[in-house]
Amino acid sequence: MENKRSSKLSLFLMELIVAIMFFSLSAAVCIRLFAAAHVLAEKTGNLESAIMWSQNLSEAFTAKKGDLEKIAALYPDSYIASDSDDAGSLIIIFDKDWEPTDKDLADASYEVILSAATKDASEVYSDITDYDVELVGKAVTGEIAVIDLRGGKEVLSVIPEDKDKIFYSNSVDVYIGKEGE
Repeated sequence: MENKRSSKLSLFLMELIVAIMFFSLSAAVCIRLFAAAHVLAEKTGNLESAIMWSQNLSEAFTAKKGDLEKIAALYPDSYIASDSDDAGSLIIIFDKDWEPTDKDLADASYEVILSAATKDASEVYSDITDYDVELVGKAVTGEIAVIDLRGGKEVLSVIPEDKDKIFYSNSVDVYIGKEGE
């Protein structure tokens, strides 16, 4: 009789150990899923902010006809790095919460660079051949890049050639006609 009880007890303990192991494995999988969801939510939030700021700069670029000085007036925390009379960059530095900052670059987490250059309109719009229109004058082209500075990357003044460093980017252009000459 005692032998039967002992075998039932060991069977119960073995079943309990298997249940605990299964629960532990399930808990580990759930924790990994929650961690992955958190990382994905953070990436999505950052991408949403990058797209929003890129869209804002694109609209400002179009409204101000690519004039970096006028665009900079809309963003008080921005600064301009000028390459020449026909080209330059507008730079805005952000903290981890996507708030523009110019106070402390140690808190810099993201950087948005708007590089603009004035070119002949016929060069910029050379792919437009359907309308038999001759484009005279100038156009301003812009490239907007959002760069993630977290992880020890330094603040840049130009858009890097290495596209792996760019978090999000888009292009914009505006025809300014003869007023750009």
